[in-house]
Amino acid sequence: MSFLSTFSIRKPYSLLVPAMLDLEKISDPEVNFVHWQRLPDEDIHQFGNALLTSAFTGFSLTATAQTVREQLQEEFDKSAIHTVGKLLLVDDMVALTCQFLSITGQPQTRLYLKAVSDDACRKFHTDRYDLRLLCTYVGAGTEWIDDRYVNRHRLMGGDNESIIKDFSKVKCMQPFEVGILRGEASPDKVGKGIVHRSPPIQHKNEKRLVFRLDN
Repeated sequence: MSFLSTFSIRKPYSLLVPAMLDLEKISDPEVNFVHWQRLPDEDIHQFGNALLTSAFTGFSLTATAQTVREQLQEEFDKSAIHTVGKLLLVDDMVALTCQFLSITGQPQTRLYLKAVSDDACRKFHTDRYDLRLLCTYVGAGTEWIDDRYVNRHRLMGGDNESIIKDFSKVKCMQPFEVGILRGEASPDKVGKGIVHRSPPIQHKNEKRLVFRLDN
């Protein structure tokens, strides 16, 4: 038996999970993406669309489990849009923030809600964070691909065509679905971050409402 067959190198892999609490499976160091599929809430979707057709551009803040609800309420109160969808969106963002903080074990997180209309991250890449939670409330979701279909050595200088071995294997999160992505913030994580990109939308004149938490 050869050394390589005894100590085979396992590629990082993704997991599809059935519930919010299962997002904690990203704690497995071999998992680089955890994907929770869920159906959109119509009231939240309507409020999100209203934000995107208004002057709203987004906000960012540093939140804790104790402060996040009040902070979000203050931000959304700046908008003239007051619907049940706003209340439900705050509830959802609070729940996801608290779950993310529980997973990371950190006292605070950086929180972003942005209206996106460009193709800023259309190239497949990895990022230099530890963990990131993403949920697109309105519009096309984040695209990602399992590691076995990626030429990692092309990530630095290559184009998408040289990075991706098989474009039919690219997956896309749907609106309201939640993903936690592993990044490459520390040397021991290099080569394990999930390869992903923002969906190209500029040529379609589309917008996205994207919620993000960074650790």
